[in-house]
Amino acid sequence: MNELNRFIAKSEELYDLTGRNIKPAIAVVGSFNSGKSTLLNNLLGEEISPVGAVPTTSCLLYFDYGDSFSAKYTGARDKCAFTDRHALASFLADRQPRGGRVNIEIPASILKKCRLIDTPGIDSFSHDSIRMVEQAANESAKIIYLFHQRGIENFNRLFLNKFASVWKNKKLNDISFWLNCNLGNCDGTSLETTRAALRKIFFSQVKLNAINLLDRENMQAMRLYLEAELAKYYFDNLAKNLQKVDGEIPARLKRIAGITDEALFLSEFWAVRETAKKLFNAYHAMHSMPLIVRETEGLLCAINSSNLNKTENKAGGHHYRPYAGGFQEGRKLILALINSLMHEKKLAGWLERPKLSKLAAKIEAERFTVVAAGGFSTGKSTFFNALLKEEILPTGNSPTTLSITRISHGRNKTATVRLPLQITLPIHEKIGDQSHLCADILDILENYLKNKALGLAYLEACTEGRFKQVDSQEITSLINQVREYYAAGAFAGSAGKLPAPAVYKPVPVKGLFRKKILQKVRLTFQHAGEPEFDLANPAVFNEFKELTGAENAFRVAGIDIRHPSEYLKLADFVDTPGLDSIQKHYFDEISDNIRQCDAYLVFLNARHILNDMDKKNLETVFLPQIPASFKQQMPEKEFEKIYFVINFADALTPHQQEAVANFVRKTLSAPVQNSQAIRHPKIFLISALRGLAGKDHGMEVLLRNLEEGIMRFRGRDFYRSLLNELYTMLDGVSQRINTELLTIVQTGHRPGAKKQKLRQALEVLREFRREIKNIRNTIYSLGRL
Repeated sequence: MNELNRFIAKSEELYDLTGRNIKPAIAVVGSFNSGKSTLLNNLLGEEISPVGAVPTTSCLLYFDYGDSFSAKYTGARDKCAFTDRHALASFLADRQPRGGRVNIEIPASILKKCRLIDTPGIDSFSHDSIRMVEQAANESAKIIYLFHQRGIENFNRLFLNKFASVWKNKKLNDISFWLNCNLGNCDGTSLETTRAALRKIFFSQVKLNAINLLDRENMQAMRLYLEAELAKYYFDNLAKNLQKVDGEIPARLKRIAGITDEALFLSEFWAVRETAKKLFNAYHAMHSMPLIVRETEGLLCAINSSNLNKTENKAGGHHYRPYAGGFQEGRKLILALINSLMHEKKLAGWLERPKLSKLAAKIEAERFTVVAAGGFSTGKSTFFNALLKEEILPTGNSPTTLSITRISHGRNKTATVRLPLQITLPIHEKIGDQSHLCADILDILENYLKNKALGLAYLEACTEGRFKQVDSQEITSLINQVREYYAAGAFAGSAGKLPAPAVYKPVPVKGLFRKKILQKVRLTFQHAGEPEFDLANPAVFNEFKELTGAENAFRVAGIDIRHPSEYLKLADFVDTPGLDSIQKHYFDEISDNIRQCDAYLVFLNARHILNDMDKKNLETVFLPQIPASFKQQMPEKEFEKIYFVINFADALTPHQQEAVANFVRKTLSAPVQNSQAIRHPKIFLISALRGLAGKDHGMEVLLRNLEEGIMRFRGRDFYRSLLNELYTMLDGVSQRINTELLTIVQTGHRPGAKKQKLRQALEVLREFRREIKNIRNTIYSLGRL
């Protein structure tokens, strides 16, 4: 990096040569907890921008150079001045001013070269946040945009689509995008997914790099990169000034030639010589720009490679088991009891067998279900792998769960993939008043058309609100037409002549569907299918993973996994796709599963806690869209079924864990607009990854509470009703037998075989009723239900 350091040093010489009046502003932008304040503090060399596991930056913070510390807050109604850092920190922490700006001067060396701006998270609950971020971006010459390790999320996409139009008159190279890999090793999938999404938004190749802002070497490299960028900025912007200084040298030499005083002559000549030397170095540095670019790219490559390294997660520790006997055992005991009753010869003629059969069928059909919902990469799949004590479900930094996956208890490890007879693919997605082409779906569709093994029966295209059967040639023509309609720049008008465009522009929604343009495609296959896979066989397991990969996201209707994990005897578990991943065709199905389940696990990322998009997505699936004239309120009892699971808790200190839990509790218990408050939310902090290795106590606490909650909310009522019904049935039979015995006694019949049989039947009934009480005690062995 010698050339890079020399290049930076030469740029610093220009400050004295041309003056320090050109000092660019750099805004740091991203969602909250993406590392904006951490980055700024590292660049400044001190903890001055507020950092925390919960949102901390609520106004704009402008940092500039000063010989000593000073700060001034300017808001809509008040102003405050601060002469020491502690007073400023207390003000920002205690008052958390909404809006306004704080101008801060400190003697940090980086601020001699630029001004830095810290911004609120773009996903904050405050709508003023977006306005403040846009203001900072407009005032800045360069922008550093930070993503969480899991990459681009839907709120990022919404913001960047709007931001792209604001920034279109500036250079895209003046924005650098960074994936903050501060949660451990990054597998690289989120990096590639985010790059592809950024290219679609900005219609061009976009720089995106991986960095760990908590790593000292990464931060040193980041600082070096930033100083190199500032040096290039100075050389670009001072070219005219350099020409002016260069042009003044002949006149200065001519003037010096007329100086008779030897000392003054030497002094003036030396100054001109030094200026010429600096100009020579500056021109040399400007000509070395291609070399500097290569060194910078090498530096970024080194940063990326240091953070992209997927490690294998090994399962360990004891297997999770239900604390109580479990519902499966209870089910077996009751079914065995009913079966014994139906085959008990001493009760023949007394029991209503159809009624007992109906009761058994009711038990067989009953299933307790737990659904996991939340953003992608919040650790839902890792949580289920921890339950199973092996990596069955795919995990990663980008969306990996692409279909509703039901996990239930079974003797062997098997999976069934449900392939429907017919699927419908949406071609457009509406975002605000703009329509965006679902280019990835078009790619999937074209692959389907090429794959003869899929067994397509026929195709239907929707172009004017109606579906019409088409052949492969017609659908190809419609695909080319819609690609051309959305194609950006040089790709426009090239349908059928060039490969598929890499970049598409959004188009106004108004009037779109009046055009004869492809809107949806319906594919009907020759056969539906439910192939089964033996997951214990490595080769078959790989076939299962291939079938359920991203390219078949629409082909797969659902996945059923059976596994001998003891904890699955408690209930079936349902893993769902991330609520904030780009495709939302599964929202209705997730919502249906949640409304029918016995417990909801709402997963949150400890490093990115409960943003505005989280709340909107949860409202979408918990409280489906209804007419505006009717406001649906979730019954208070329903809230008892919700468990808020804060994952990646091991990435926080104990103090941060407490702060995060309090923030979630406070946010959920305070109604916002039409959102319903949750008075006493159940919050659990876990590390699913540590749970997989058997090292997380939080997992055990969550599972114990989940089991008790299901039993309290649903299991107790179900079993109480069922056992009471069975007990009442036997009690009725006992009464009829006693009545028969009494009749025999009253009529004076002598004791005989019939009387003996009746007494035997009563004794059998007493034994069965005792057994019902024993089953009740077994099922309720938790003692708190």
